[in-house]
Amino acid sequence: MNTVRLFLLTALAVLAASCGGTREAVVPGHLGAGDEQTARGMPFYERGCYARALEHFTRAQELYTAVGDRRGMAMSANNIGVVYRATGEAQASIPFFEDALRIYRGLGEPDRVRRTLSNLAAAQVDAGDYASAGRNIDEALRIETRQAPFAPAMTVKGILLAKQGNATGAEAMLKEALAEIGRRHPEGEAATNFAMGELLLGQARYKEAVPYFEKALASDRKAGFYRGIADDLAALGRCSAGLRDDAAAVASWEQSVRIYALLGMEEKVRSTLGLLDEPAKRSNLDIDLTRTLAELWLKGEMTESLCE
Repeated sequence: MNTVRLFLLTALAVLAASCGGTREAVVPGHLGAGDEQTARGMPFYERGCYARALEHFTRAQELYTAVGDRRGMAMSANNIGVVYRATGEAQASIPFFEDALRIYRGLGEPDRVRRTLSNLAAAQVDAGDYASAGRNIDEALRIETRQAPFAPAMTVKGILLAKQGNATGAEAMLKEALAEIGRRHPEGEAATNFAMGELLLGQARYKEAVPYFEKALASDRKAGFYRGIADDLAALGRCSAGLRDDAAAVASWEQSVRIYALLGMEEKVRSTLGLLDEPAKRSNLDIDLTRTLAELWLKGEMTESLCE
């Protein structure tokens, strides 16, 4: 079961009042260099181009460290952790989240403590350390800020409950998270819908899962999150396969394969292509063009990478 997509943290623009309204304050180049690298990395992360994002977030961390910017150091550590976890390296992400958490606690910033605790707990779920994840996510849920309750933390809690075998509790928690998202803000909407879809899919409740994956897909398309779009389509293909609709499964998986190929995600391409063979044969559908395009795109031929 995939876990929740995590939170990047960004630098806030510093504004100074003037007789003409507000303007961005002038920041010396060496003090603003970390923010600049963070801003450059964000669009890559938002598209699912993790290697490129990591280059900028790592450089940002170096620059923040050089000038002793603790808030920037915490932000960049969190962001590096998010990227590591997104690439399947949950264990490597944990020290970065712990570093960010220590700094944010020292700075007395409860909202960022809560977000970082949620990120840390999600990584610990991935790493199989459910006890630590439980302690951290429960602390995150207890922190009260102006935006309480925090739907993304509720999503992590739901996923943890599912991992611990409490499907009923997980479903109730994810429904509560979705209700909170609907009442207050769309933040985490795609992740929570995807998590609910995964929970239902794991119980072979294919028809019930479909609307959640479709909502996640709509959110990811609106955000331009290519990796999320591919994952949503792959999940919809699994639902269609479970419902014995081979043609629909092939259609979803073919789209997913093509996006994974454009992102250079060879392992995902291979595993999804492996799912395509039998349903394509049963439905008499030719997937040779998808195979050909995937190979060409993985080699960087015929197109520029989505991550350039």
